[in-house]
Amino acid sequence: MFLPKKSKIFDSLVKQASIIKESAELFQKIVDEYKDLGDGSVKMKELEHQADMIVHEVTDEIEKTFILPLDKEDIRDLTEMLDDIIDNLEETANRFKIYRLKKSNKPLKEFSAIILKAVEQIHKGITLVKDRKMDSEEFVLCYKELHNLENQGDKLHRKVLEELMNRASPEFKSTDVLLTLKWKESFQTLENTLDKCEDIAVLFERLRVKYR
Repeated sequence: MFLPKKSKIFDSLVKQASIIKESAELFQKIVDEYKDLGDGSVKMKELEHQADMIVHEVTDEIEKTFILPLDKEDIRDLTEMLDDIIDNLEETANRFKIYRLKKSNKPLKEFSAIILKAVEQIHKGITLVKDRKMDSEEFVLCYKELHNLENQGDKLHRKVLEELMNRASPEFKSTDVLLTLKWKESFQTLENTLDKCEDIAVLFERLRVKYR
């Protein structure tokens, strides 16, 4: 397998993954403590801005570099998927404040925990890509765990929807239809976030085949 030994793109992707990991940790803290939502939302926005800057750096590097460590499409797909994850987390954290969702709940905490685990696997996987260990068993376990976590999130999402629509849980007893819709939208965005994580798992599998 031939890959150029030096590339700013690898460093940028690892840095982007690190920022997204930090944002997932912050999101979990926001959900667990559920106080100072305005401050938490501002911090999430700052992290999103940092991640956006890296996307621009990677895009510029793609265009000006003759020999890239990976195909342009693979690099672009990866940085855009990472960007989608942090965009969704920032958007959801902001909704808590805008929608005036007054308290957290068990499914929300469970979702945030699953997302953090997925982002940790992504960070590990991108580090392995940088270290040219895409043919390692560790890399395989990484994307397999991402698939597993997405399945967990899918089951949780279906359960939450049922409880929301039928008010079948103490967490969602409110008869306020607008409140139900606010929570439904928030959980859908979190499910979309895990879908993006699984998209990265699929990309990891593709990289293993192409560059082993």
